[in-house]
Amino acid sequence: MIGFEEKGGILHADDVPLTQIATEFGTPAYVYSAGAIRGQYEALALAMQKALPPERQPLLCYACKANSNIAVLSLLKGCGSGLEIVSEGELRRGLKAGFAPEKIVSTGVGKQAREIAACLEAGIHQFNVESLPELVHIQKIAAEMNKTAHVVFRLNPDVTGGGHHKISTGRKRDKFGLGRADVFKGFEMAAEMSHVQAHGLSIHIGSQVFTVDAFRQAFEKLPGMVGELRAAGHVISRLDIGGGFPIIYKDEKLLDLSAYAKWVGDIILPLETEIIMEPGRYLVGNAGVLLSETLYIKETNDRSFLVIDAAMNDLVRPTLYDAYHGIEPVENRDAPKKLYDVVGPICETGDTFSIDRTLPSMKPGALVVIRSAGAYGFCMASNYNTRPMPPEILIDGERVAVIRQRQSYDDLIGPEHIPEWLNR
Repeated sequence: MIGFEEKGGILHADDVPLTQIATEFGTPAYVYSAGAIRGQYEALALAMQKALPPERQPLLCYACKANSNIAVLSLLKGCGSGLEIVSEGELRRGLKAGFAPEKIVSTGVGKQAREIAACLEAGIHQFNVESLPELVHIQKIAAEMNKTAHVVFRLNPDVTGGGHHKISTGRKRDKFGLGRADVFKGFEMAAEMSHVQAHGLSIHIGSQVFTVDAFRQAFEKLPGMVGELRAAGHVISRLDIGGGFPIIYKDEKLLDLSAYAKWVGDIILPLETEIIMEPGRYLVGNAGVLLSETLYIKETNDRSFLVIDAAMNDLVRPTLYDAYHGIEPVENRDAPKKLYDVVGPICETGDTFSIDRTLPSMKPGALVVIRSAGAYGFCMASNYNTRPMPPEILIDGERVAVIRQRQSYDDLIGPEHIPEWLNR
């Protein structure tokens, strides 16, 4: 079995019981299934292979902000993936994981000078330009380094997409991308620049986009613009059509990949460009869980609180987005059902993973998992309340590897310093 399934009454990660993981490595801990990640990549790649000719297959650039552990990056590189980055740190992670620079694209509205310089030095595939001042900044740095910056312009299509307003990026009011007029102006500016070469357009409308129609609406903005830009003498050889494919957290309906691939074939393929895609959460989200232990069952007159050792600093999505995550026990999964508020130990009412969640009856010491934690889990974690960061563990069949050690208190507090003048 691949992923997280019950075997013999115990929840497993691939072929490894999670009870074994808890015993060996403690809790809380992030646990990832390598098989599940490979399966997601292959499903997306297969959908594209069925819809597009072999010589026109897209460059799938994993959006590594979803989960940037270098072991996860290396796994996806082995599948054939490229990389989408949003910082110098992610560039460094990608290069350390072995990605070829020509398969890396850089996005983000606030690219800093040192990030631009690092990308130019590495020789990445392209910058996805989000504003005209950014284009000027890239030209300045590229000229100083005597490097050529390859760019595409991110179009804001004014199309709503995403499962939460905080992760919808394609509306006119959002900070991302350029309006139509500024895209044309950007191409005109780039044509006059000595160290910038413009190649095309990019588009990305958000994350957790469930309806193919939202992608279709965005894609349909492109053919007309491509035609007009070419008529104006600009070369359009690349289209980065973003990502945003959803995963199931509760009862969501997954995107019809075949229908999505058909729209790519019908709308994007005829434009005769290189095609780039940026899947992130889709590849890793359901491939990870946060493993935790029950500390106490606190009973009040009207509530039963299941207090676990994981907290909002370990997984912030429920607090930040009111996000739903499946929660279930590792053992005794057929016990009589009971309603619980599942909460962590942090001194915040917001440190709550769910309200009135029906679970098998739990006892102190019982292990639980918070599902769908492979994306925007560890990478958004913090040390709030001076809590050490949990380990990350990768399971591949029967093989187990700690891909990030649990943070120690020395790791956490060691970099801090009391100035000498405070001790006078």
